[in-house]
Amino acid sequence: MFSQSPRQRPSKSFNMGGAGSLASLNVSKYSKRGRSNRLLISIQCIMTVLGVLSLFIIYIQIKTVHSTSNYGAELPDIVLSEEVKSKSDGVGTDKESTEKVVVDEREATDPNCTFREYVDRRYYGHRNNFKAEPEPDFLKNGLYIRGKDPIILDAGSNNFAKKACLDHSAWDPGIAKGKRPFVDSQNPSAMSLRLTKGPTEQQPRLNKENVQVLVDTYGEERLEEMFIMSATVGNGQCQWGETAAEMERLRISDVDKARTVHGELLILDKHLDRLSQTSIKLLSNADWGKKKKDGQMHLVELDDTRLFFSNGYIWLYYRNGGNLGYTVQAHNPLYIEKNSNGELIAFLKASEMVKLCCGRNMSIIPLNDSSKQMEALTWVDPVTVTTFGPRGTNHRRLAEIGETIDVHRRLGRKGGGNKHKSDIHGTNGFMVHLPSTNEYLGVAHFHRPEGRGKNDYARHGHHYTHAYFTISDSTPYRLKRISNEFLFRSMSQTAGLKEDGDLIQFAGSIDLLGGEADGRLLISYGINDCEGAILPVDMTIVQTMLIDVDEGSEVVDLMKKRIN
Repeated sequence: MFSQSPRQRPSKSFNMGGAGSLASLNVSKYSKRGRSNRLLISIQCIMTVLGVLSLFIIYIQIKTVHSTSNYGAELPDIVLSEEVKSKSDGVGTDKESTEKVVVDEREATDPNCTFREYVDRRYYGHRNNFKAEPEPDFLKNGLYIRGKDPIILDAGSNNFAKKACLDHSAWDPGIAKGKRPFVDSQNPSAMSLRLTKGPTEQQPRLNKENVQVLVDTYGEERLEEMFIMSATVGNGQCQWGETAAEMERLRISDVDKARTVHGELLILDKHLDRLSQTSIKLLSNADWGKKKKDGQMHLVELDDTRLFFSNGYIWLYYRNGGNLGYTVQAHNPLYIEKNSNGELIAFLKASEMVKLCCGRNMSIIPLNDSSKQMEALTWVDPVTVTTFGPRGTNHRRLAEIGETIDVHRRLGRKGGGNKHKSDIHGTNGFMVHLPSTNEYLGVAHFHRPEGRGKNDYARHGHHYTHAYFTISDSTPYRLKRISNEFLFRSMSQTAGLKEDGDLIQFAGSIDLLGGEADGRLLISYGINDCEGAILPVDMTIVQTMLIDVDEGSEVVDLMKKRIN
């Protein structure tokens, strides 16, 4: 089998004896070495064959396991592309994630379902962004919680945001020209549609009969993993001082004004992809502010829409300054039905509106006792909780109740002196209960400078930061914990901006998926008053960021200048 040179070829001498005798074999040193080499080679060949056989057996086992397990079950059911991004494969309460990301077919075929690119001035200008301009004085000289620089938020295992993707074709003429929508969406509010109790809930958030049309359409089991989302479309700031060349490059709409300002309702699957969408209308069965009853269904202005739950119903809160007053936050049960064509419709009843005065971004506190009125956190600093609305499930009488409120607690003066309040604002529409620590969790924001007057950056506020906070879940209500400030990582398509936030970020909604220690906080937020995003954040990160506050202290006590 193996040839040898004449010098290496061994010589053998056999001395054969007679029959039955023991043959003697004289072997030279070369003969011994050759036999050893052949033996070693034989062993190596056998080991190689065994190794290949072992690998083949392992491969068969892996294929068998994959074919009989739910591997990949969290991926969308539609055709997937192989694009790789820093995203997760789902937002359920399990912790499984993957670094290889698939992008659903909708994003591949509809460029409006991807996050936008902006010109450089539409970003916050965080210190981590090497391309950022020098800090403006209002940031350099501003007061920050504990004097700490805002950080770029790390969301944990799902460190990405999902675009809140709407279909605008029914009202936006610019899309037909190949442009992006005039406004993608403003301040989305995505919430779980689960029918069962969550780990932190004392009762189911929804009664099945109140969402029967969704149960009939999707089934209870599937609905448990699905989401509902509201969003406003109107006069946003997708365009803000861009040149003609920039508008062309970024596909910014050339429509000069929003054709409508209204609320949209979306039903989302467990991956936050749109299954159904409809405009939210008003059934005019009673006078509604200045609008008189006519018994018809109308598309009306609904601004700053947020979803919350109360006594088994889905509720929507919103603003309509011209009709209801600019200091009023209105609330209605939300009805979801199907019309004669089998299409999903959503509407409010004018007779069931309850108003809360005076302010905006007032956060509803979960109601665990159906005999009580609703409560809202109307101010973060000083902590102020207000009781309002109907008792129990009798929301049929909301029009009779009007603006009756009862303020539980309002701080602001200590020792009889005038204590300055901070510039923190409430943001999220629905507080999250943390029963193990007897707290309600929320998200608040700052914008710097505090004023909303005319400026070069935006129509109103800009340079937003956020902070998690908690208050006690019973009277006397007080601030218990608050994080330092953070920015959401910009999801812009612009290269080199992974370490910056957007100029305008507004977290309008939070919801807890899973437990308060190891679940995920689903945060819905607006970007540049133009588009919306939904971000799941590990609760381990949220809990770590929250820092205890001395009893009796308010946010204003923590505001300090940064040490640069």
